[in-house]
Amino acid sequence: MAITSETLDQLQGEPGWLRERRESALATFERLPAPSRTDEEWRRTDVSRLDPSRFSKLEHLDGHELVLPEALPEGVILEPLRVAAEKHRDLVEPRLFSLVHADRDRFTALHAALFTGGTFLYVPDGVVVDKPIIGQHFSHEAGTSVLPHTLIVAGKGSKFDYLDEYIAENDGEDGYRSGSTEIFLDEGAQVGYVAVQKWGRNVWHFSDQRAELLKDSSLHLFNVTLGGKFSKTRVEASLAGPGADAELKAIYFASGEQFFDFHTLQDHRVGNTRSDLLFKGALSDAARTVYAGLIRIEKHAARSDAYQANRNLVLSDHAKATSVPMLEIDNNDVRCTHGATVGPVDPEHLFYLRSRGIPEPTAKRMLIQGFFGDVLDRIPFEHARRLVEAELESRIG
Repeated sequence: MAITSETLDQLQGEPGWLRERRESALATFERLPAPSRTDEEWRRTDVSRLDPSRFSKLEHLDGHELVLPEALPEGVILEPLRVAAEKHRDLVEPRLFSLVHADRDRFTALHAALFTGGTFLYVPDGVVVDKPIIGQHFSHEAGTSVLPHTLIVAGKGSKFDYLDEYIAENDGEDGYRSGSTEIFLDEGAQVGYVAVQKWGRNVWHFSDQRAELLKDSSLHLFNVTLGGKFSKTRVEASLAGPGADAELKAIYFASGEQFFDFHTLQDHRVGNTRSDLLFKGALSDAARTVYAGLIRIEKHAARSDAYQANRNLVLSDHAKATSVPMLEIDNNDVRCTHGATVGPVDPEHLFYLRSRGIPEPTAKRMLIQGFFGDVLDRIPFEHARRLVEAELESRIG
C-alpha cells in the first residue's frame, strides 16, 4: 500500500500545526528522488531494494515506556512528544525538526511525516537531575514502521543524563525503523545522552542525532549500534557558542550480512570550541561498515580544537570496513587531528594468550573486549555503561 495523506489519518488527536508539518514533510517525501549512488553520501550505500511503502502500517503512536528517577525536580517536563506538542507548543513548535531537517533526503522527510511515539524532555535553567532518565522504545510486529523521535531542551546551567533504548520484541523481525534525536543545549548546560539500537536483525534502520551547543555547554553523546540488516546513522554536533565542548563516541558490532553506515559532522561555527570523536567497531562473518566523518572549521572559528578517529577490528576474511575521515578548515588558527584504522586481531596478542592456555575463542573474546574497553569507559553514566557492556558481551559471546 502506498504512503499517502490517508496514512497520516492513523495519527489522530494532534494539534493542527503538527498535522500541517506532517503534510508538508509527506509532500517533500513524494517530491524527492531516492538517493543515487552518484551522491557522495550514498556512494557506498545501496538502498535500491528498499520500498518504504511496504511498511505503511504504523505500529503504535506512543509505544514507549519512561523509567524515571523517584521524583523529577520542579519545572521539568517529560511527556510523549505528541502530548507535548499540544500542551507546550511554545517549547516544541520552534524546535521540532529544526536541527534534523525534513528535506535532507527522502528518509528524513518520511520520518518527519510519520514519526510515532517519542519523547519531549525540557529541563529548566539551573536544574540538576541526579539520576538518568530512560526512554524505552519497543517494536512488537514485523512488517511495520516504528519511528520514535526524541526532542531534548536543556536550559542554562542545567545538568542531566538521558538514555534511549530501541528494542525489538523479536530479534528476527523485519520492518522499517528509526530513532532520531534533537538536543538543544543552552549556555552552560551539561548533557549526557546515550542511544542503544537493538532493533530486529532484518529491519531497515535510519537515524539522525543532531545537537546544537551554545556558550560553555557540554555534550557527551554515546551511540551503540547492534541491530538491523541495514542501519544508517548520522551524528552531528553544531558548536555555536564559545566554550562549547562535544564528545561524540560510538561502538558497533556487525555480524552475519549486516551493513552499518555512519556519517558524522563536527561543525565548529565559532571559535574557542572543542570536539572529540571516537567511533569503534568490530565486524565478523560477511558484515560491512562504512564510516565517513567531517570536521568543519568555519571562517570565524579561530582556536577550535577538534579530534576525530575511527577504529575497526575485522574478525573475518569476508568482512569489510571502509573509513573516510575528512577535514574542511577555513581558519588557520586551529588544531585538528583525524585518522582511521582497519585491521584484524593482532596475531601476536592472540598467540600470547593461547600460549598461556587460553582457548582461541576465549582469547579472541578477550581481545575484542579490550578493543572496546577505552571507549566503554567514556559512557557518561553508570546505568548505560552496565547496559552496553552486557549487550556487547552477549553479542561477542
